[in-house]
Amino acid sequence: MMTKRIIDQYLFSLSSKEHGPGPCGALTMIEEMNRIKRLYQSEKPIRDVLRECVCVRHGHQYCISERAVDEAVERLLVGECLLGNLGRHSLINKKGKILSKFIDFEELYECIKQMIGGIHGIGPLTIYDTAKRIGHIVDTPVYPRQYVYLFAGAAGGAKGLFPDETLSYREPVSRFEPYFGKLPSLFIEDILCVFAPELNSSCEQLNVAKEIILEEGI
Repeated sequence: MMTKRIIDQYLFSLSSKEHGPGPCGALTMIEEMNRIKRLYQSEKPIRDVLRECVCVRHGHQYCISERAVDEAVERLLVGECLLGNLGRHSLINKKGKILSKFIDFEELYECIKQMIGGIHGIGPLTIYDTAKRIGHIVDTPVYPRQYVYLFAGAAGGAKGLFPDETLSYREPVSRFEPYFGKLPSLFIEDILCVFAPELNSSCEQLNVAKEIILEEGI
């Protein structure tokens, strides 16, 4: 049962400090977000915190240009976005703190997209990563709950599960429940990204796994 084995491997890497990041890199995601949160709570300059939210120099973000990161940070510092519950509002308040009154992650994501989405070199995945990190560090955290966001590697992993379907940039979490049960959206997205090659390795094997999962659950 392919996805159950993947989930077990992923959750083990989340819970095992002795084992280190593990082959799926799950601890890397959690530790990365927590490290940025510690920076924010330690009263580091908000500019430095935002730079980390936009770009962590490892993995898929190694190629983002410094110019693009600098421009994104400037826009996050001084720009405004139109929020459904607050009207037009700056992300950063006068005390150098990040707005924490987002209703949900979708609202936060749209805010970040409005601010940095038009910058050359800042793509959909960077927008999502930035929103994900900011959502983790604000006083009232917001995480993806209703949807799984599918960019880059995650989109490839999802294509392995739904080879004959056209997928949106985000899909309802309920679509993934036959494979991942009640795992949170954030973890589903990470699994799809890290295990994309394995999920796409054999269509025949995957079809057999689908039938077993749908019949027996996970």
